[in-house]
Amino acid sequence: MQVELMEKEGTEMKVKIVGEGHSFTNVLRKKLHEDERIEIASYNIDHPLLSDPVLRVKTSEKKSPKRALIRAAKSLSEEYEEIKMKLEKALEQ
Repeated sequence: MQVELMEKEGTEMKVKIVGEGHSFTNVLRKKLHEDERIEIASYNIDHPLLSDPVLRVKTSEKKSPKRALIRAAKSLSEEYEEIKMKLEKALEQ
């Protein structure tokens, strides 16, 4: 996966998530909405077969959208690691 910064102004930014689709981007968007500092977390895919998603993040006053996105990604990583460990344990039997 590659992430490209498209725009950043104040507490708002847009990033393109190259090589991903609705599955990952929607989970990331939902995780961002769990943060009370997020005012807007949305994404758009112009064409599901030809376009990469563009994620828009807007935070409340003086909060960093970059930090919010990194926190959300880290939280998802920890959740998926926990799921992976539980699956591995369950499948050892």
